[in-house]
Amino acid sequence: MFVKRIKPYAVNIFYLLIWLLPFIFFVYNLITFDSILQIFNRNTFEIFIFTFYQAFISSIIAMILAIIPSVYVSKKDNFLSVLLKSSVLIPLFFPAVSTVMVFSIIGNFKLMEQLNFLYTLKAIVVANVFYNMPLFVKFAGESLEKIPYSIIEYSRTEGCGKFEIFFKIKLPLIYPALMKAFFLCLVFCFTNMAIILGLGGINYSTLEVEIATTLSGSMSYSSAFGYGLIQLIFLSAFNVLISSCKVYEFDDYCHVKEKVSLIETAYSVMYLLIEFSIVGLGVIFAFYNFYTGDFELFPIIKIFSVEFNRTYPVIQSLLNSFVISFTTALIVTVFTFILLKNTCRYTNAVILSTCGISSAFLGIVLVYLNISLDIPYFMLALTGYFLITVPFSFSFLYQPVLSFPKSLIEAAKIDGCSPLKIFIYVELPLLLPIFISSFLLIFAICFGEFTIAYTMQLINYLPTVPVVNYSMLSRRLFSESSALNGLNIVIVLSVFIIGEYLRKKLSFYH
Repeated sequence: MFVKRIKPYAVNIFYLLIWLLPFIFFVYNLITFDSILQIFNRNTFEIFIFTFYQAFISSIIAMILAIIPSVYVSKKDNFLSVLLKSSVLIPLFFPAVSTVMVFSIIGNFKLMEQLNFLYTLKAIVVANVFYNMPLFVKFAGESLEKIPYSIIEYSRTEGCGKFEIFFKIKLPLIYPALMKAFFLCLVFCFTNMAIILGLGGINYSTLEVEIATTLSGSMSYSSAFGYGLIQLIFLSAFNVLISSCKVYEFDDYCHVKEKVSLIETAYSVMYLLIEFSIVGLGVIFAFYNFYTGDFELFPIIKIFSVEFNRTYPVIQSLLNSFVISFTTALIVTVFTFILLKNTCRYTNAVILSTCGISSAFLGIVLVYLNISLDIPYFMLALTGYFLITVPFSFSFLYQPVLSFPKSLIEAAKIDGCSPLKIFIYVELPLLLPIFISSFLLIFAICFGEFTIAYTMQLINYLPTVPVVNYSMLSRRLFSESSALNGLNIVIVLSVFIIGEYLRKKLSFYH
């Protein structure tokens, strides 16, 4: 009985220790209080202000532009609404480096050169908005769908018009969902180093960029720790503020689909065209030379040539990324299931507390573990990817696992089944489709992970696709970078399509 009672706490403590021990080891050996105080100057304040400013502006614009598609999703249930909902896959399955590559090519078009697009705040904000609008469509759209039609009908009988109903009834009810999406968007913009480096250039820097450049430049671990600490404290405080919003839950609601205006439909179509055209251009540019206007296969052939791979290890990076992503996705999915089966009152706090930790700083800690303890880079990369993806898998599997019918488990226990047999014969067959979806999500995130790989300088030891692609892009090898980027997108989408096929087939059988 004691073991059963202590087990949930042990699993949570184990996960927390995986986070804490490397940081404690790092701080104990390298960090002093006086050295941290040195970064608290005007320059750091300006970097923090810009980090917050670009993230806040991007999040506000993304939220405003996503309102109409969210309203359409809540009003209609057709093919267009399905596409609008599926756009949330873009920030999850379309790597940040791919976004940088596409916008870099677009920025070199004559019109965009005249508008002075590249290496400006405009480029950073536009890329951030494109990348994060789908988050608002998902959260706001789903929240609007759950508002009972009786509330809307009652408001109409009281003489409220469309705009009054939206701003005085619907908007307050979906406010918690908007704030949740806003926090996620702010975190992504706060920590998305690839967009700042690729589209902002040397003119702009954020806390995440400073952490990475400090390691590769002055090697001041204390400064990097200070930057990471500032980021962690701010994001954690912001998360607490957002979490304090009252959540409205509607049981047994009945939602009736409403009519949509021509403007709502046209705007939603335009939103889809913009979002999916950027992804489409990422594939098209793999075969299209925008300098000559011709379609060609030469860049694809070139990136696989022996001579090219001596400088840019494309083949090795594809193999490394696939193995690391596959292994991490498998480990994370299994561990998250175990964690959810052993939840306690502190589980949510433990998971959320790790969301504000800088990926760049985590990369620095992992590098130090390699230097001090000679831990192989492969194991360190797996650890880093594991730590940043568990919160995603936790959120994805939370509802399916915790709502699994307890009567089936109790029946199996009565029949004398051990926990392992219950998992193999009861839980696994029914949850396998969900596990596959979680696996695909983590695989895609890991395959496109840039910040940890860049900070750890994996291109020199364990090259992955994002850092090799960024290396080519920074040297303005647009054709070769586009070819690798297109291949990257095809690989992730192929794995996703195959996985979805298996998931649906298994769902059909069950």
